[in-house]
Amino acid sequence: MPKKVLVIDDEIDTCKMLATGLKLLGFETDYALSALQAFKKFGESAPNAVVLDLMMPDADGYEVMRRMKANPATAALPIVIVSATAQPGAEERCKRAGANFFMHKPVSLQELSDIIAKLL
Repeated sequence: MPKKVLVIDDEIDTCKMLATGLKLLGFETDYALSALQAFKKFGESAPNAVVLDLMMPDADGYEVMRRMKANPATAALPIVIVSATAQPGAEERCKRAGANFFMHKPVSLQELSDIIAKLL
């Protein structure tokens, strides 16, 4: 049975590209366009891993990670950050917040798939 990955990004094109690419590489995928939508999907679809953007309008990726780590149902999920941020220290801050891996956009779908597979 394929592992499920939830892609969380406020850009629909990014969500579709990442979800479709990961699906072609053997994962079951779903996506959320906001933090609110993501938390609803956690309860509905029980993903095995999360691909998360940092910059979103309703709650940024740091807040999503904070809430995930505070919830026993999502605390252990692997998190891969995929972001276009150029903020100094963002990668280290993400790792302290609970991210397992940080990738700068644009990403190689094969590399992202390989990283997720290793985390699972």
